[in-house]
Amino acid sequence: MCLFAIGIEPLIRMSHNTLQAGRATCNMFTIRAYADDVVILLRDEDECTKLPQILHTYSMASCAQINVQKSSLVPLGNWATTHTVNHIPIKRKAKILGLTVCASFKEMVDINWSITSARTRATMFQHIHRNLNLLERIWHINVFCLSKLWYLAQILPLSSKYSTVLDRAISFYVWKGYFYKLPKTQLHLPITKGGLQLTAIKEKSQALLTRNILRAKHDESAPMDNKFWQDHIPLLCSKTTTLPHSLKMIWEIIESYPPTTVTNEKNQNTKTIYTYFMKKAVQTPRIVEKLPNQKWGNIWRNLHMANIPTAWKTTVYCYLNQIIPTEEKRHRHNLTDSPACKKCGWLDTLKHRVTNCGAAKAIWEGAKALLVKVWPDSQLHDWFQTLLVLDSPTKQNKFVTVWLASGFLHYQLTKSLHKMEEFLHMLKEEAAKLEMKDDKSSQILKELKLLQLNSSLNLV
Repeated sequence: MCLFAIGIEPLIRMSHNTLQAGRATCNMFTIRAYADDVVILLRDEDECTKLPQILHTYSMASCAQINVQKSSLVPLGNWATTHTVNHIPIKRKAKILGLTVCASFKEMVDINWSITSARTRATMFQHIHRNLNLLERIWHINVFCLSKLWYLAQILPLSSKYSTVLDRAISFYVWKGYFYKLPKTQLHLPITKGGLQLTAIKEKSQALLTRNILRAKHDESAPMDNKFWQDHIPLLCSKTTTLPHSLKMIWEIIESYPPTTVTNEKNQNTKTIYTYFMKKAVQTPRIVEKLPNQKWGNIWRNLHMANIPTAWKTTVYCYLNQIIPTEEKRHRHNLTDSPACKKCGWLDTLKHRVTNCGAAKAIWEGAKALLVKVWPDSQLHDWFQTLLVLDSPTKQNKFVTVWLASGFLHYQLTKSLHKMEEFLHMLKEEAAKLEMKDDKSSQILKELKLLQLNSSLNLV
């Protein structure tokens, strides 16, 4: 590869110097090379006549020939399709560095996003049958499924058409198997505000594109980019502009960004711009509006505490947001004839399921007995606040109280038959996993030992 780079260097320099010499504006894009691909931009008929001479001179000097079959000529804009160079075939589109370049900007945006969105959806559907819980699906989407979008997003604007297509695919993948769902705007929120930090495709794409344009617009070392924006800003601001709608949309995005921070290099990064766009689209979770007196900040922080299994967190997250399909909830939506519990006949609510439904009552008493071991002076209100709301009023042994409450809620809401031995066995298994990966002297293990899971359990 090193020898190839040395061999292609004279062609690049000769093309740049010859074509740039006849242009009124210096430092304009002329030629770029990446690996064994060379891209040359011709701007008029005169340059079309110069390029064959350059290629002939290079071929005579190096004994290398241009592969016409692998080369392509793409007319851009209003360029006539009759002009050709060295009999290179004229094509409507060509792939350059992973980007399909077309004659019109609108067509280029549509084709590239059509291909990329189709591949992204195919990736999600390939993994749709994996046994992943809600949190794991969110991580899988953020880290793996959406990764290939961001290269294209920083070059071409994402249209609302493909943004909608991708959002639907993500919603189908995330909520497969769930009866009730949460709005995507809540999933986009930070975990401390009731969300799961699902990446917002539209806002992230806008942030990436805005970052690149801001850097190009204010980069004094790139006069070509500066000249482009100076020439086109008046046209973009005009109501009668004939420029593509996508370009005008880009400019509107940039104009919406605070002018006091545009010129600050520290604020010209994707994270800062993305955070700004997300603040404009912020939404309060429904459950927070429904129960505003709860300390939701503490509850969300406790839910996402480290070293708690993601399966437990998923169940508790659905429980806190009240999207578990109880008979009472289904009856309110006319999906069942009766709101009564099918096991015991009482009104089937979430509280009933975790505290008073048949054998579940024994697990509730057992969980309270375990909580008393960790927190001896706790009272009835403390038990309800810790085990049912995940908001422990005490800071003493904080981890173990939240860990126990999460495990209790997960067991009560996912098991059809409730047995105390099975509940304790589940707790022992998870405690053993923590013991294997944590330091023997860690605070977590010290707190878990207070539960005395291997000893007999006295119900209170």
